[in-house]
Amino acid sequence: MARRLSSLRTELRTLEEQAHKLLAPFLARDPLLAGSVYTLRRRCGKPNCRCTQGHLHATEVLSYRGQERAQTITPRPGELATFRKLTGSYRRFRQARAALVKLDRQMLAVIDRIEAMRLEQGERTFRALRSRGR
Repeated sequence: MARRLSSLRTELRTLEEQAHKLLAPFLARDPLLAGSVYTLRRRCGKPNCRCTQGHLHATEVLSYRGQERAQTITPRPGELATFRKLTGSYRRFRQARAALVKLDRQMLAVIDRIEAMRLEQGERTFRALRSRGR
């Protein structure tokens, strides 16, 4: 029992260390933009254009969640790097959050097992003390 409890404590410490390593995106100060920059490929509709043979026109666009709904804009070339940085920071933030939620669930499961084992120890101690008192 003590050995299993010790291994659960070790597992909990390991999970805590992993969670600590995920904090960097949450502690950063750079702004976030919920969206993504990607290349949109499309046809222009002109009958003699090269896009009719499959060579589609490529445009870098930013898709983001505006105040009420999703919006797609074509940023100026000088803005692309900034938008990529903002959306990349957001993506890393969300990935770290998802990983932290997963670790949190694992930690709670270990904590529940520790609680159950310690309650079992407490019950045994209680019964032992009560049996001596009779």
